Amino acid sequence: MKKIKLYLIGQKYEIEIEDEFYEYIKDDINSLNNSDTQIKDLLNIMLKFGYKSYQNEQKMKKLLSKLDL
Repeated sequence: MKKIKLYLIGQKYEIEIEDEFYEYIKDDINSLNNSDTQIKDLLNIMLKFGYKSYQNEQKMKKLLSKLDL
């Protein structure tokens, strides 16, 4: 587990996440910590991961439909 400090809108948060997951999102965390427009950047990050989830769900549906043959 990795402890990270996140500063959002003038408040400090300390969270623990798994090391591998941190490596996956570290660029997003760093850009959010260094951002002047945190709300906009947070929304963009949320939408990016939501879109990735949507794409993966669509791929899984296609795979499942092929397996139902």
